[in-house]
Amino acid sequence: MRICSIITSFTSGGAEMLVCNLAEAFAGAGHEAAVFALSDAAQVGNAAETEAMMMARVRQSGARALSLGQAHRNNWIGGALALRRALRSIRPDVIHAHTARALPLIALAMPGVPVVLTHHNSRLSFPAAAFHAFNPIVHAYVAISEQCESLLSGHARKPIHRIMNAANARFQAPEPRRKAAQHPLILAVGTISEQKDYRTLLQAARPITEALAAHGRTVRICIAGGGPMLDRLKTEAAGEPVELLGARGDVDALMRQADLFVNCSLWEGFPIALIEAAMSGLPIVATQVAGNREMVVPGFNGELVPPSDPAALARAIVAMLADDDRYAILSAGALQTARHFSIDNCAAAHLALYDELRAKGRRVGRISAAIRDIPA
Repeated sequence: MRICSIITSFTSGGAEMLVCNLAEAFAGAGHEAAVFALSDAAQVGNAAETEAMMMARVRQSGARALSLGQAHRNNWIGGALALRRALRSIRPDVIHAHTARALPLIALAMPGVPVVLTHHNSRLSFPAAAFHAFNPIVHAYVAISEQCESLLSGHARKPIHRIMNAANARFQAPEPRRKAAQHPLILAVGTISEQKDYRTLLQAARPITEALAAHGRTVRICIAGGGPMLDRLKTEAAGEPVELLGARGDVDALMRQADLFVNCSLWEGFPIALIEAAMSGLPIVATQVAGNREMVVPGFNGELVPPSDPAALARAIVAMLADDDRYAILSAGALQTARHFSIDNCAAAHLALYDELRAKGRRVGRISAAIRDIPA
């Protein structure tokens, strides 16, 4: 099967990481996979180094990776022409858009194959009325969580398939962690954005460091992520005990070094970084919002705290690092949870959906041909 996946740009966001992981899995299973980005990373304020690393990784797996180089999101004619040229080079059997921005270009390019759309968040980034335009283009929708499925069900007029996110196997830890280090590393991973609410982590940082210092422990608090808002966060973080690492291509190594993972988002779809953290055996402290609630089970693999509450976040982190027995239980629970999010299972579910859509298209084609052959 020839599969074309479309993203906004090659960056370290969860949707983009999933698409690249899936492309590797598709290629490994003998399919022809391609990942098209609508824009170069620099055109949308993302790191060119991360783009180069991700494209190289996709190509090393045997899949194709390229950017259409569209600098202006409303240049539909130019984008459609670029997309049509790229599609001709691979002649896909199915197109999977992981950004709604791709749908007008797909409609204008008229590829004549099934189109799938995954919306990667529990909130819409476009007016709900846009579904009136989407529904004639899209043959099936993919929801990455229960909340995303609920959101789509109010607007989508085509079948919705829930396929949970997954992470790359390179994050897999061989066994649970027994306790946090004497001088622990607290790690957050994700694009610097309002959604991730890193301000709350900045405000919690000093209480965390002071509470641990009282017991002779020093702590590193690190945020790995890039994006257009990174410089603003650097300004806000000045003087706070937090390290901003920027976009990183070695998140798996960072998680192996870390002792605890934190997510302080205001909303989520289903964060792949949480899956990566669980696969790494990291106990998790996350905000009690959609997406996070479907992954983090309090007392089993982590703890949930109210969003925008630095004091609650600090208390949960300090308590988790202070109790070795509880920490070990949460690490074991994280590894157990991660087993439900295999990239192989995720890829198989996508391939089954693509096969179903292709079979349905062939049936429709045969019926149309039969109708045309009926004598007048």
